[in-house]
Amino acid sequence: MKRLLLLPLFAACLAGPALAEDPLPESCKPKVAGVALALADEADAAQLQCDVDRAAILEKRSEAFFGPVVNPLVRIVDTVSPSGAAYVYAVTDVQGAMILDARTVPADMDNTAKVPVCHLRTLMPEAVGKQVSIALLETASPDVPGYAERMEVIVNPDGSRKSVLLLDSHDVISTVQTASGERHFSRHARQTDKVSKLNDLIIGVANVSDGWECNPS
Repeated sequence: MKRLLLLPLFAACLAGPALAEDPLPESCKPKVAGVALALADEADAAQLQCDVDRAAILEKRSEAFFGPVVNPLVRIVDTVSPSGAAYVYAVTDVQGAMILDARTVPADMDNTAKVPVCHLRTLMPEAVGKQVSIALLETASPDVPGYAERMEVIVNPDGSRKSVLLLDSHDVISTVQTASGERHFSRHARQTDKVSKLNDLIIGVANVSDGWECNPS
């Protein structure tokens, strides 16, 4: 028998600074008196759609500043950072080389004074590009869920493990091109799995690059 649970829309949809000036996506609106009751797999699918629609708002915001990125292999949206910026990353294949395009945009358009708008376009190191290619194949597996429950696995000093519920909303939304079509994933920034590994490989290149160009907002 499938278990019933409360649809976890409150975390991303009631605490969304990235949506301050934009209407709340229809997929994020609670269905019944603020809380919808659904089967577990339906709840995950609904939460994933909400997160994908939230990420799309930030993608469009980045395109308004810098223009679109055509046919990326993978796009990652880090919905909010401590600085108040949202990050949009895209990796494209250009004649066999992987090119990383990364942008920062205000997560909240009503509070932009301290958030610089920045852009990076750089060649991915070959070794990292190979790891990204492998990670893309791994995330294409149907065994990898689109939405991951917000749990962090902590390894204790004695080797035992415990799972801790992640209550803060720091969502990272990924869209990957696979042989069977586009796949979407939603992870918390502190989660660790194959999707998180792919995210970290790409974000890691941007973090160490000195090619960022910024303009005060």
